[in-house]
Amino acid sequence: MRRSRRIDFLSQINVTPFVDVMLVLLIIFMITAPMLQKGVEVKLPHVKKAPVIQLKEEPLIITVRRDGTLFLNSHAFSLKKLSVKLRALHKEVPKKKVLVRADGKVEYERVLKVLAAARQAGFVQVGLVTAPYKERKR
Repeated sequence: MRRSRRIDFLSQINVTPFVDVMLVLLIIFMITAPMLQKGVEVKLPHVKKAPVIQLKEEPLIITVRRDGTLFLNSHAFSLKKLSVKLRALHKEVPKKKVLVRADGKVEYERVLKVLAAARQAGFVQVGLVTAPYKERKR
């Protein structure tokens, strides 16, 4: 009579490769996350005592570069096209906040035109973004 052998299978899952992949993904996200939040590069004006406002939802960010180029959430627009886009966005999300990030060297008139475009589109909460003021040591 033949003797039957019973084969025991290893029933454990090796999680080491999974952990390795997760750690690599974590490092990638830690490196790329700050780049995604930065947006278009501008040198913001400094203000001494401006209140820091924490927003519950992501606002629309309009950036005005030193050369006057306009960006809405990192996409370039002319002032006319920006106005049209803002009107369309206001129909979708009327209570959205709008923040204007203007370079400190941009002409005041250009910033006012952007603020006016946001207000004419129907947005009520429109604000300016500034950098914190740093005291100079003498």
